[in-house]
Amino acid sequence: MNRFKNNLLKAYLIALLLFAGAARASGHVDTPADILDFYAFMNPSCTVSGGTGCEAPPEELILALTVNRYATADTRFSETVAYHIYFENDVGVSSQLDCLISAGQVVTCTGLNGLSVSAPIGEIGVNGDIRVFAGLRDDPLFIDAAALENFATVGVSAFKAPGTDSFAGSNVLAIVVGIKNNAFPAGSGATDSNGHKINVQKTWVASERTTATINAGVSGSWFNPAQDGQGWVIEWVVGNTFLFYFYGYDDAGEQLWLLGVTEETDDANIAVDVLRFSGEGFGGNFDPDSVMNEIVGTMTFVFSDCRNADVTFESSVSGLDSFSTSMQRITRIASLDCVFSNAGQVDRVGRPGTSTFIPEEKRDAYNADSDPASWVASYTADLEVAMIGIDSADGISGNSFNSPSELAPILADDRLKVDLEWSACLGIWGFELSELVPQPHTNDCGGRELDYDYLEEFLSMTISGFDPLYDDFVTANDVPFLTEFPFLAAPH
Repeated sequence: MNRFKNNLLKAYLIALLLFAGAARASGHVDTPADILDFYAFMNPSCTVSGGTGCEAPPEELILALTVNRYATADTRFSETVAYHIYFENDVGVSSQLDCLISAGQVVTCTGLNGLSVSAPIGEIGVNGDIRVFAGLRDDPLFIDAAALENFATVGVSAFKAPGTDSFAGSNVLAIVVGIKNNAFPAGSGATDSNGHKINVQKTWVASERTTATINAGVSGSWFNPAQDGQGWVIEWVVGNTFLFYFYGYDDAGEQLWLLGVTEETDDANIAVDVLRFSGEGFGGNFDPDSVMNEIVGTMTFVFSDCRNADVTFESSVSGLDSFSTSMQRITRIASLDCVFSNAGQVDRVGRPGTSTFIPEEKRDAYNADSDPASWVASYTADLEVAMIGIDSADGISGNSFNSPSELAPILADDRLKVDLEWSACLGIWGFELSELVPQPHTNDCGGRELDYDYLEEFLSMTISGFDPLYDDFVTANDVPFLTEFPFLAAPH
């Protein structure tokens, strides 16, 4: 393999480690706004008859997204992130469903012609044509991440049986929605060459920060350089608890310490009740029974980035005046990076892993791009370069199932296609491969089933044209998926 091909392989095949959200390639840590995986499939409860699908069309589309890899029973959904599920039918009619989680950890999904449903985290909510579950689940992703990492440097020889499921035993937070077919806007009503009714939805999911956020890396000492001698110590502690101490002097010249604490927030705009304490004794003479506190007002912090913030104090007692000022951070916690994020769309997922093939300097803009009409024109060229690199993984160029120039625009339109009239969902590329051959598309809803081994199909399609097949030898989840809603397996 010449140096050019080897460089392409190293630059783009390393992204395979990141397939389906195995890790994030955007340079930031996993947060509730980073979507790991997205699944779309028909409720599999109908009866298969004669290999031609259900005796009656399936009635419900199931959609699932996951966030927070390695979640625990203590991991909470963020109330500052909204999750949007988008749809477009075969006549271009668009619709969407918006899911938000309250501070009290209740999920509410609304949209799509007036649908609305709510449920406490961990419970199933049902309302008419829609139902929802949000909570801790087994991580449905099954891949050998170590083999994929080696694949980036040694190519297809990295895959050896047996593979190891790198995410066996781990959990995620998941939102699962079921929507009855009759709730979707009507399509064309056309039929294909086999007389099969066409009822296709293109679907993708995006996350949006509803307000600017900041993380524990903001912890440290803060002050206003023009008022040296007073300042704040800020700590962001376990449980997303924001704690501050103010030190200064009151109008009588007496030393003053104030304290405030609020739980479960990652908001960059934080209002906190302020407490003033009094007590008796010093050191060994301190009497804890003498301690008293009173609320003296509210202090609001508005962070504009990791080093600057505005502070407003609204007093509720005499002797302490209200004020507004700015502050700057002067110390930080070692090895604790601060991450400030503006409001807006953060991430989007259709097929697994597409964004990992976008150059890193463009990836944030790619993830924030909410206009599917622009995607093919904007990202096809970058994805074609990536497909050329992957095609050479076996040392042979030009033997992918279709040329990189044909695959790249399909990859750029990063939405799952789901046919609501078929119950069996056999593969993400079901529609696309039929169109490329071309041949009629039959007995396959497309979409992405929970148990579908996407990696085998993608590697084989792009490296060898399916001859031979390439896989990481991890072909099933570590625990069985459920046969009823919410389908994702119970958490470990």
